[in-house]
Amino acid sequence: MELAVYGENKAQTILDDVDLLNLFNKAQKLSKKQKETVKDFLSAFVLKADLTQKLAQ
Repeated sequence: MELAVYGENKAQTILDDVDLLNLFNKAQKLSKKQKETVKDFLSAFVLKADLTQKLAQ
């Protein structure tokens, strides 16, 4: 499923990293349980990065 905005792919407009975009596209084809695992992993990774950045300030 592509999110089109004025004839453009919205995901490509938002994400400039083609590899990351491809991984998200592939992740959409995973089972519901696998997608939840991917979301949990990304949430934990982003939380850690945010905390690391805030502690470094």
